[in-house]
Amino acid sequence: MQGIEPEDILAPIVGPVVVLPHVSLSERYDDNVFLMSDEQGKIDDLVTTLSPGIGLQFGENILDSNYIGLDYTMSQQWYAEHDELDSDNHALTFAINYLKEGKFTFTGGDMIRLDNALLKGRERSYFTDLDEGTPETRSILIERKSFNDRYRFEYTISPKTSVYAATSYNASDYSEEPHYYYQDVFGTRIPYSYFDVANWNNTVGFGWQAFAKIKLYGSFFYGISMVETNLERMGERPDSDFFGGHISAVGDFSEKLKGKVQVGYQTRQFDRLSNGYGGGSHGLPIFEAEVDYDFTEKRTASLTYRHGGNVSIESPDSAVTSDYIILEVTQQIGTTGKLSANFGTTYELDTYETRDAREYQYLRMNAGVSYSFNQWLRSSLRYDFEMFDSSEGNIDYNVNRVMLGLSVGY
Repeated sequence: MQGIEPEDILAPIVGPVVVLPHVSLSERYDDNVFLMSDEQGKIDDLVTTLSPGIGLQFGENILDSNYIGLDYTMSQQWYAEHDELDSDNHALTFAINYLKEGKFTFTGGDMIRLDNALLKGRERSYFTDLDEGTPETRSILIERKSFNDRYRFEYTISPKTSVYAATSYNASDYSEEPHYYYQDVFGTRIPYSYFDVANWNNTVGFGWQAFAKIKLYGSFFYGISMVETNLERMGERPDSDFFGGHISAVGDFSEKLKGKVQVGYQTRQFDRLSNGYGGGSHGLPIFEAEVDYDFTEKRTASLTYRHGGNVSIESPDSAVTSDYIILEVTQQIGTTGKLSANFGTTYELDTYETRDAREYQYLRMNAGVSYSFNQWLRSSLRYDFEMFDSSEGNIDYNVNRVMLGLSVGY
C-alpha cells in the first residue's frame, strides 16, 4: 500500500496546475481596539483570526520562474468582548512572471480586497455618541474595496540596451454612507465621508547595461488621479494629472549589497471645475532607494526610503508629500534553519499642501520569532507597536499588540 505524502494533500497536481490550499490561525491581544488617545482611555480585547485560502499555480514546479498564480484568502475576525467589531475580509490576488532569455520579460500582478474593518491613521473614522451627551468617540467598521494592479514589459534590443513600458493602477472605493460625524458650534451632528481615489500611472523608458552588474534606466511617466464623492452634500473634488521623469540604477553594487536608486521630478496639475473650484499645480523632486545587504549567510537586512507625492482620500483637492523609511532585519538562529527572528520598523511622514500645513506621522515597529516544523507547518510569536501623531492633535493614538500564530500550507 502506497503512503500518502503531505504534497498529495497540500500541493496536489491537477494536469498542469498545482493546487495550494492553506490556512492560518492566530490569537492577538490588542490594548487599544478602538484607537483611542491616552486621554480618552484605551480599551483592550482578544482577537481570533482564521484565514483559510486556496492558490492555483501554473508552472513547471512550485518555484518555477515562469508561472501564473491565483490565490483567494478569506480572513474572519472575532473579538472576545466587542463582537460588534467582528468582520470578514477577502483578498484575491493574481500574478504572472514570464522570462524569455535574451528576448523579453513580462511581470505583473493584481490584488482585489473587500474589507469591513476599522480604519487607521489618516483613514480613521469616528462616530460621536450624542445620545449620551458625552464627547467620547469610537471607531466604526467601514466597508471598502481596494485595487492594486502592476504590469511591466521589457524588450531586449541588444545585450546592453532595452526598452520597457509599465502601467499601474490603485484605487480605494468606500461605502456610500457617512464614515464619521463631527459637531458644529451649535452642536449639530454633521455627517462626513472619505473620497474614493483612483490613480493610474503609465511609464515608458529605456535601459542601458552600463556595468557588468549595474543597469541604468531613464523613464518618463504620465498619470491621472480620479476622485468620486460618497456623500452628495460634500460636493465634487477635482481630478488631477501628474507627469515627470526619473533615472535609476539597478543591480549588484558589491558582493553583499544590491538594490535600486532612483531620482526624478514630478508635477501635478489639478483640474478646474465648472464652479471655479480647483486649479493650481504642485511640483516636487522624487527619490527612491532600496538596498539589501547580506551581513552573513544567516543575517540579512533591507532598507527602503521613498520621497514622493500623491493625493489623499481625506483632501483629494490638495497635494500630499510623503516620506517613507522601512527597515527590516532577519536572523537565522541555530544550524537547522528552522528558527528565525525578525525585526522591522516603518516611519511615514505626510505633509499636506493646505492652509493649516497639516502633518501626519506614523511609526510602526514589530519584532518576532518563527519556527518551521517543516516546509508546510509554521508557528510564530510577534509583537507590534503602532503610533499615529497629527499636527491637529485630536486623533492621536498608540497601540500595542502581541500575536501567536500557526499556519499550514506551502
